[in-house]
Amino acid sequence: MGRGGNRSRYAAGGGDSSDSDMEPTTPSKKAASKSPFASLSAIASRTLRWRTRAAKDDSSDSDSDDDVVDKRTGEIKTKEDLARERGEYVPPSVEEALEHRDEEHPRIQGARGLEPYPLKIGIGDMGVEFGPGIALYFNFLQWMSAMFFILFLLNMPTIMIAHAAKYFGPYSAARNSTGFQQMWEAEYDMASTTFGSIAPDDVEEGDWLRYSNPDLGLELSLTKTDFLYGAAAADLLGCVLFLVMCAFFSRRQRQIVRAVDEDSIEITDYSVMIKGLPEDATDKEEVRCFFELKFGKVVEAVLAKNDGVLLYYYKKRSALAMKHDVAKSKYIKTGKGEKIIDKLEDKIAVVDDKIIKLKMKKNFKTKLAFVTFSDEESWVECLRASPRSWLGRWLMRSEARFRGKFAYQVEEAPAPTDVMFENLDVPERSRYWRRKVISLVTFVLLLASFGAITMLSGIKNELSANTAMDDAKLALQIGGPGGGEFATPESVALGGADPSLVTLRPDFNATEDFHAVCEPELSSCEVTYSEPGLLAIMPWGTALSVVPLANAMSQTEKDVKVKTIVKEMTDCGLSLEGCSPARVDAGVRERRRCHACYCAGRQYALKTTTTDRWKAGDPAIRYASDLEIATLREQCNDFLAAPSSLESLLVGVAVGAVAIVNALLKTVVKSISSYERPASFIEQQRKVAEKVFVAQFFNTAIVSLAINAALPELLRGIPIVSKLILNGTHRDFDFLWYKKIGGPLLFTMCINTVGPIGGNIAAEVTGYINRCTGKYTKWTQRELNEAFTGPEFDIATRYGEVLMCIMVTMMYGSGMPLLYAFASFFCLAIGFFDKRFLLRVCRRPPRYGTALAMLALAVAPWAAFVHLLFGMWMHTHFLTPLITETAGVGDEYADAALSAAGGGAANATDSAFSGLLSSGATLQDLLDIANNASAAAQDAAATEYPPILSEISRRTMQTNGFPFFLLAILFIVVNVVVNVVSQFWKAITTFLPCINALPCFREEADYEGVPTFEDAFMMDKLIGAHTYEMREMPMYKKFFFEGKGGFKERAAGDQADPDTPFKKGEDPYNVEVDDDTDDEDTMADIAAMLGKPAEPAAASGGVGAGGGGGGGLGGGLGGGLGGGLGGG
Repeated sequence: MGRGGNRSRYAAGGGDSSDSDMEPTTPSKKAASKSPFASLSAIASRTLRWRTRAAKDDSSDSDSDDDVVDKRTGEIKTKEDLARERGEYVPPSVEEALEHRDEEHPRIQGARGLEPYPLKIGIGDMGVEFGPGIALYFNFLQWMSAMFFILFLLNMPTIMIAHAAKYFGPYSAARNSTGFQQMWEAEYDMASTTFGSIAPDDVEEGDWLRYSNPDLGLELSLTKTDFLYGAAAADLLGCVLFLVMCAFFSRRQRQIVRAVDEDSIEITDYSVMIKGLPEDATDKEEVRCFFELKFGKVVEAVLAKNDGVLLYYYKKRSALAMKHDVAKSKYIKTGKGEKIIDKLEDKIAVVDDKIIKLKMKKNFKTKLAFVTFSDEESWVECLRASPRSWLGRWLMRSEARFRGKFAYQVEEAPAPTDVMFENLDVPERSRYWRRKVISLVTFVLLLASFGAITMLSGIKNELSANTAMDDAKLALQIGGPGGGEFATPESVALGGADPSLVTLRPDFNATEDFHAVCEPELSSCEVTYSEPGLLAIMPWGTALSVVPLANAMSQTEKDVKVKTIVKEMTDCGLSLEGCSPARVDAGVRERRRCHACYCAGRQYALKTTTTDRWKAGDPAIRYASDLEIATLREQCNDFLAAPSSLESLLVGVAVGAVAIVNALLKTVVKSISSYERPASFIEQQRKVAEKVFVAQFFNTAIVSLAINAALPELLRGIPIVSKLILNGTHRDFDFLWYKKIGGPLLFTMCINTVGPIGGNIAAEVTGYINRCTGKYTKWTQRELNEAFTGPEFDIATRYGEVLMCIMVTMMYGSGMPLLYAFASFFCLAIGFFDKRFLLRVCRRPPRYGTALAMLALAVAPWAAFVHLLFGMWMHTHFLTPLITETAGVGDEYADAALSAAGGGAANATDSAFSGLLSSGATLQDLLDIANNASAAAQDAAATEYPPILSEISRRTMQTNGFPFFLLAILFIVVNVVVNVVSQFWKAITTFLPCINALPCFREEADYEGVPTFEDAFMMDKLIGAHTYEMREMPMYKKFFFEGKGGFKERAAGDQADPDTPFKKGEDPYNVEVDDDTDDEDTMADIAAMLGKPAEPAAASGGVGAGGGGGGGLGGGLGGGLGGGLGGG
């Protein structure tokens, strides 16, 4: 009921109307016409009947049109309704649609009437207006935004130092670089802000950062170990602050709920929910009298029955009535569509017959009762004096039981909009199996999404691994302007530098032609780009490598030197000014083709031998590893062929695959969650939030981790699964993981940040378009009202998305601290746009309770626990001393790290070179030693992974990992203790319920000083729904829709079913069906059982339970439809 409800229902004697007057009626239906065309006589007779009926209603109920009451709905007919009955078409009114919009949307009384709430409305005011659930949602977003911003500030030094590594260039001779770069200074990628930019352990580092100020005599430096300790300390401090925030947020939640409860007056402040009444207790007056004599005046008693199947048919009938209304309006306006009207009326008649059969045959049983007291004292007394557990029911005295033998249980009643009456007929056993089916379907959906993401990732990897090169670009660089010897004479004559203008010879063969020119060229390039003490090796078809002749180099330093040479060749090939100043001589001027020849060789080289893997003459690139492919694409990016439009589209889809699949899963999960049919709307929303969170977290964070992780020993021997999961290429969170997985994950989180905001904007634009077009395309007022009414505010899926963002951020935040900034912005932006969406676009939401907020509060601490585990693993990728050793890095420790990365091979090479150079050596001798050193390094890299258990043992005992491990253990211990104690206390209070009666343990049902229910209602202080009668709730209005145009009367004997149990021509909705038991206890009988003097029924002031002659709040609505559709 709206806030301006029918106050006359609370006046003395205001409940005199009978149930049959309020029962929805359907006039009898006439046989459908056999003619394919509508006759004019039929139209005239139908119009005459409408006019006759309207005149009859008008004369019997009122002297004016405005006082005509529709007996089907109990509402006063408007002039438009009467005009429709007279056969006149009345176009829908925009003014009425705007009024309906103001009724359905959040509005506040302003100086000029109803107006939207201001966007600066506070959390407390939102709680009062929309319920504590909405207030807690926006408060949760505020806290999370602030918390993630604090985490971002704490990790800002880590981000800055990691990102600075991108701009230090290759390692210098002094080895004082801060990090390791995979890309060059002019390029930027999100991975540069991650741990992937930190130098690996095989690089000997001195002081990392140096700051000197001669004027102040200040000189500061930072070692790598100190940086790792500082990063771990900042990360650990942030995690502790996050856990502390969770504790304070729990306290803040309780404060908001208490403040909202004190500042607002709802029907729940007067109502209790009764469980355990006998199923045959179908007389609301009996229930009302029982609780009124025990605790005080009862305003309303509503019985909720297992009549969901009946409600299903009401809903079906309403949908048909809506279609009938549209068809009737079109017919009145255009004279077309009578056949459609006849079909719809036939269908409606069939549904009417089924409803009557159910009401005649089905003895609906009472499942719950909602009792609303007049004053707060009676409500508090009922909660304190009634049992609230199964043991309390078992110990209940017989004289206090219902009918002297039925023990019952009392709880604080939920909000009326939280009760799903249509699901009360579902047994708990059926609901249990429904949950299993939904879980199975969700699991299948996750498997399908796993397969889709895996497939799209495979397409992306395949396309990204394409090394096809543009022969025209290579010909220009190698042959000169116009393509040189590789092009036609006409192309050479043009002498252009545009690859699109180059025409290659018809007999051009890239493998043979480029090989003949480039093989000798590359030999000269090796001499040009070698340095004293360092050989550059790049024969045709072989990856560029360097061989140190004097000082040992780690593999990482060799990789960086290779990048330096490739960059020099690239710049020099583009222009002479790009050549390195140290190499600008006659030799390098002639060697400007080095880069193009090197790339041509890598792409077109052929295998010269036959093995069990390939044959002589096969392209060598076909058997290259993923790392070699990635390196080639990076080194020869300038010559790669441009992807086609289809390939670009597929790559884009693959990059956004997770976001796309998440959006689809959100819609599917929301639709299947209703299959469980829970009795609580808030519980259903909680299930939706849980499933959206699990599904999106699985797709965003788990799938990519499981596909790319290299932990084959964990699933070895399991068919199929072992080939798909944990069989990737990343054993650890190394720089390649951050580049290939971490960077796209950051991009995905960016999309997830913008997606919900875009959804709100799209919904607002769609609503505007519907309002503009609805003025001209809608036939009925209901359709136009719907066009002007906004969507529901979907808080459940939004909670799931927010929790997914929190969990993913905390999971990978240690190694990618930029995620904290994204999460902070996400929560801040979602908070603003959702508030605007709620107050400006959406219809007024139901009054959500605290279930969703409690879900968020339960998930958040576990996000911190996941952060501790993954943070430990990410930080300990870099070696530090064990916790048992002294602080600092010793020589023995550094040597072990260098040896683990292939440094031993480098030292052996250094010794061999020293011996040869002292005795004299030829170039071939040096090359042989270099090849042997490369083979030794390759063999060292091909060894088995260290056992995972030994890795865990080492990492948990490292200095930068042990604090994370210790705090994770403490978290588990605290949670176990709290859960055990809470379960133990619950068991004690169950078997000793008297403990709850003690002042220090009692569950308080405190007095809030609210006025009586009648006074609060009459003074318009009640917020939200004012009754538990189903018909008065917004979410059930469509279930009982009655058409405006009326139906044809049914001829005698024209039943759709010969077994229909009502008389010929009789209106099925006027059939009195009484499924109550024969229990005719009077007030005196009940008072005698309770040992109290009898009170007259009139003591309730005419505010008795609806459904009987007593009327009351919601009395007489549908013969008990609100409290059990099967009877009243």
